[in-house]
Amino acid sequence: MKISIVSSSTRTGRISHRIALALQQDLEQRGQEVNLIDLAAINLPPFEERLSRLEAPAAELVELNQTLMATDAFIFLSPEYNGAISSGLKNFIDVFAKDPFIHKPIGVATGSTGSMGGIRAAYQLQQNILTCHGFPHPQMLTVGNMDKVIDPEGSIVDESYRSKQSKFLDLFLVFADKLSKK
Repeated sequence: MKISIVSSSTRTGRISHRIALALQQDLEQRGQEVNLIDLAAINLPPFEERLSRLEAPAAELVELNQTLMATDAFIFLSPEYNGAISSGLKNFIDVFAKDPFIHKPIGVATGSTGSMGGIRAAYQLQQNILTCHGFPHPQMLTVGNMDKVIDPEGSIVDESYRSKQSKFLDLFLVFADKLSKK
């Protein structure tokens, strides 16, 4: 199965990208084909119009759209900023709109350096996924104290978190497998 992880923090000194790296490593160890889409590395313009309606979109965006369209399942990862998802992720969803996400399973992962793990952003993100006609996985991965459970290279250093991530991926892969059959 082709799974794209969208890592949405674009901030200098970001910590949530560690979660993306840990998820990528775990999924690859499980034999999944993983594409890590790092919004900090993409020149995504501020939303003016959805990609499908642009007369001359940048080649980079067209190529990324092709990758998204070929993806079987997604995991959207966002830090929680002021009780909401990152502006980078909201912009990404708005630019690509519904087309790549329609009827696809989408997992939600959020993180914060506080104990709640971005739960408010996770609930908001599930609503955004429904609006894009995607299928949000009911089990969310919320990562509290993310700066203490995963090191900068994406290695898990907290065993209770390892168990939590493993359970999330176990359930997500079953969900995604059932929904992505063509």
